Amino acid sequence: MRAILLILFFLPLNIAYAQLTTGIKLGLTTGTPIGPREDGATGKLGIGTIAGVLTEYQVNDKWRLGVELYYTQKKSTFSTPAAVDEYDYLFEPPGTDTMVWIVAEFQGFVDGQFDNRYVEMPILGHYYFTERFGLSFGPYFSYLLKGDISGISTGDVKIGVGTLPVENQAFDESQHLQTLDYGLIGGIRYQTNFGINYELRMTTGMRSVFKNTYPLAEGVVRNIYLQLTAGYKFGKR
Repeated sequence: MRAILLILFFLPLNIAYAQLTTGIKLGLTTGTPIGPREDGATGKLGIGTIAGVLTEYQVNDKWRLGVELYYTQKKSTFSTPAAVDEYDYLFEPPGTDTMVWIVAEFQGFVDGQFDNRYVEMPILGHYYFTERFGLSFGPYFSYLLKGDISGISTGDVKIGVGTLPVENQAFDESQHLQTLDYGLIGGIRYQTNFGINYELRMTTGMRSVFKNTYPLAEGVVRNIYLQLTAGYKFGKR
């Protein structure tokens, strides 16, 4: 009798364990932050990487619930006209050989890149409309590990002695990035007999990548990226 009770107790646990799979995923991202932009601004999509782990629970033949945790790199390049009231400029006062940093007004062009590294956690529902093909959708939450918005600026700075030309002056606006991001994910997946899922997803942020205090970003600038990944689920055939 005791043995029967033990079997009845552990049977649901074994069934739940059999429906739970874990694995790894690798892939690429491409996209750019998108929002209001200045006339004459241009940009190019960047290519980054994804690497992490996944967990899925099979509810029934049609539905899976999944949680993932991965490192993702979101890159792009841009060129934009810019008018900056507080521009850090390395200036050499007349009659001296000493360089000093001053705050000046800037008018010109900025060429730079986004190269932002996040740890990202999606919480997903997977619906299979055939044995092989399915849809994935749900929210994601991201934490910025390393933010990089840097490049060069060319134009004119206005200081007390007049206007001076600036060419290929380094700039770095990384301190204006938000630490947290969140948004939505939607995509399609293909499941093989060998425990591998191929997926194509679109991710769109729901908040601006910039802090509200950043003067050069008017409106919401969202992370909009595609993900192409392959995931391997251990022990699942």
